[in-house]
Amino acid sequence: MYLKDDTAFTHVIAIDFGTGASGYGIAPRVLDKEGKPRIEVFNPCDDSDDQKTPTAILFDNNMQFIEFGSQGMSRYAELLDDGERGLLFQNYKMHLLHMHSNAKSLDGREMPLMLLIKETLRYISNKALIKLQEQVGKVVPTKIRWVLTVPALWSEEHKLFMRKAAVEAGIVDHMNSSNLLLCLEPEGASIQCREDAEPGLKEQMLKGSVVMVLDCGGGTVDITVHKLLCDPVEKFLCNELIPSSGGCEWGSKYVDLYFEEFLKEFLGDKLYKQYQLNAMARLDILRDFEILKRKFKLNERCMIKFSYLGEDLNTNKLQQLVKEHNSRHQQDFHLKLKGLSNVELPSALMASFFQTLFENIKNKVAQLIHQVEQKKEKVNFIFMVGGFSESPFLKQEIIKRFETNGIQILVPRRPQVSVIRGACLFGLSPRSISSRIAKKTYGINTLTTYDQERHPHNKKVIIEGEEFSEDVFDAFVRKGDSVGCDEVHTKIYCPVRSRQTIMRIIFYVTDKREVEFVDEQSVFQLGELCIDIGKPFQSVEDKTVKVTLLFGATQIYATATNKDGTEIKNCEFKFECGQ
Repeated sequence: MYLKDDTAFTHVIAIDFGTGASGYGIAPRVLDKEGKPRIEVFNPCDDSDDQKTPTAILFDNNMQFIEFGSQGMSRYAELLDDGERGLLFQNYKMHLLHMHSNAKSLDGREMPLMLLIKETLRYISNKALIKLQEQVGKVVPTKIRWVLTVPALWSEEHKLFMRKAAVEAGIVDHMNSSNLLLCLEPEGASIQCREDAEPGLKEQMLKGSVVMVLDCGGGTVDITVHKLLCDPVEKFLCNELIPSSGGCEWGSKYVDLYFEEFLKEFLGDKLYKQYQLNAMARLDILRDFEILKRKFKLNERCMIKFSYLGEDLNTNKLQQLVKEHNSRHQQDFHLKLKGLSNVELPSALMASFFQTLFENIKNKVAQLIHQVEQKKEKVNFIFMVGGFSESPFLKQEIIKRFETNGIQILVPRRPQVSVIRGACLFGLSPRSISSRIAKKTYGINTLTTYDQERHPHNKKVIIEGEEFSEDVFDAFVRKGDSVGCDEVHTKIYCPVRSRQTIMRIIFYVTDKREVEFVDEQSVFQLGELCIDIGKPFQSVEDKTVKVTLLFGATQIYATATNKDGTEIKNCEFKFECGQ
């Protein structure tokens, strides 16, 4: 329904727009001589590099795009050196989580979030098309299957935002284009971990094995649990055993926030304000901290260079700050001044920046393992992917807590690009995830024959002499149901009035499995399907509409067909809330 025939495209281009880093991958539909996909991963700012580039975007003072990624950060430094200004944005994907309309630049100015994400997707997609053109010559845009990666934790509203951004960026020409797929990041990684596994490991991943993927990125930590429906020599196929979950604010960028909380307490309000206003110094300190963060292990000390702040912080002042800090804290949090402008952070203090996030991650993994066991299954493998999984400290913590359960804990050779490679594999075979578990109950508002045993009196309405109950929640899919990726749900609707030209079908969502009425406290309006049903003079019968919904894909799809079976083009699913 939502996919073109697999022979209708020549290449897959997957874009991984991440909180901390972004990249893209290209895969031709035709496999190599051994029957394996040919996937290449690229850095949008340096196509000789197969890693990702920092997610940073630079605009001039008129809000015109200048540069992206590492090149944007370098150009920003040049502007500041020349005494000029620009708007540099980092971590702006975090604003999408909360559906903020604007994002803040490094110097505190704001721009529309849609503009930032649109320009990000435009930049990366243009680089990908140029690269593909270099490889194959003429490129036919309609023959490309685009894949955008999204966190599994995102709501339908977030996913709709990304599809809109893709249209604005010129990637596809309309929101329901079958040339655009959304790939849930940990699902893509799940496919990649099995497909790219070393032969010895792949042989152990037998049919019936349960695989947990811990996708630890910059913003979110997404966790999926899949049961393999294939043997090692067979084409990859799995189903979702329990709903994907995790934490929206558990990623590595939140370690930076805890570090900056320490800086605020250490420097004091006045100096911290100067640190925030000195955009170049802040960039340099956070860049150094990023390197320390990636390599940090327990019992290691870390050095922070404060010379970037220049005259704002001389050696005497730094010495005084260290002394004051140490008087307020226990011994294992004591700092040491090294040289004129370096401060040594003890291991316990550095570890404290990670600790809250790690406790959240470990508790969630333990909870999901328990849920799997309640289904009489056992987790056999935990794959750690995403940039944060490169942290030796995080690996230590997960292994220490869970390897004793007889679970193999594995980190792919390049965990940062697992999602891009997986998104390419998903684009080549979107039905690899044969079913997913519904996270919520979805339904519509209907009228049903009034039953005084079941329905409250205040719900009774009389229409043309018949008694009905209004506001009844008619469920399509219930929370916890296993829904096939091609499983469709259909309903037939007729307009109430003969001169009606637009039909609005309102959809509702709830976290409960069982509800009776749409106005119950736990029920929220998800959105509405607006259908153009024809001209006023047509009969009601001619305006009958069949609505088809698909819930088992990575997002909800809705289509409407006329009485004669032709698809109604002017049909849009509008989301009202972040469900």
